[in-house]
Amino acid sequence: MMAVSLIQSNAAGLGSHLVEPNTGINLHNRGLGFNLSPGHPAEFGPRRRPPHTLLPAMATRDGELVGVFGTMGGDAQPQIVLQLIVRLFHHGQSAADAVNAGRWSLRGASTGFDAWVAPDDLTLAIEGQAPGDWAEALRSRGHRPEVLDEMDSRFGHAHVIIVAPDGALSGAADPRCIVGTCSGR
Repeated sequence: MMAVSLIQSNAAGLGSHLVEPNTGINLHNRGLGFNLSPGHPAEFGPRRRPPHTLLPAMATRDGELVGVFGTMGGDAQPQIVLQLIVRLFHHGQSAADAVNAGRWSLRGASTGFDAWVAPDDLTLAIEGQAPGDWAEALRSRGHRPEVLDEMDSRFGHAHVIIVAPDGALSGAADPRCIVGTCSGR
């Protein structure tokens, strides 16, 4: 079986705000991950690549495909993919239940990539439909939780396709994004 997990992202909204004139394709701005401070782990320089969060993922078991998944969402992408993996493969949730479940993410105030530039000034955002006891439990562990709206697009737009042992496919696309466009929240 062949499978592909593909993430399209221009980074930070409309990317660089430049459009290639012959095709109309928006150009990305993934270079925003570089840092000009000497010694920074993401310091700009020759043969360096900017860190970024694109994280299309594929899971196998004993060499057999069991799923493809991924999301957009800035710094939250690896956090969201981790939550999908735990829900799908540890808790045995369906693709739809895993994608629709409330999410958490470390979040900064500025760009959506703040874990790179301001790791000491992060809050732990919790999506509104998450279990009600998450905020207090996290606060008791020293986090600064902030509960946001239910189904908030700031928690990414995930997709999942799972292959059952009998070969049946099931999938889900994120309701936080309507017909491939963000809801604007």
